[in-house]
Amino acid sequence: MQPRKWLALVAFAFPLALSAKDLQTEERPFLDAYSGKSRQYVEENLGKPVKKEVAIKPQNADQILQEKGQAVSGEGDNVEMWYYRGKIQYAPNKFFNTAELTFANDKCVNITFANKK
Repeated sequence: MQPRKWLALVAFAFPLALSAKDLQTEERPFLDAYSGKSRQYVEENLGKPVKKEVAIKPQNADQILQEKGQAVSGEGDNVEMWYYRGKIQYAPNKFFNTAELTFANDKCVNITFANKK
């Protein structure tokens, strides 16, 4: 058997090992289960996310906040968004297909659901 065919066979036989777990849950239990949790806890329970992004603070954000009289906080915060695909039910026969978990300094501080293609 050629190496390429063997690799394709392995990928076909074990697809879950290569991607995040398929979500299938309801909105409220999901929020309760992961709000305020660590990255490690989320990854242990949901697997690796489909996609990760790192938030970048705009160059003049502190200056604008000071001009508006708002406190400048979050100096050095590490903000990261993790994306999971699945079926998150929010009403009878209505589902979201994407969950975005936002982490600030290793704590899940926001969860957003959406329908993305």
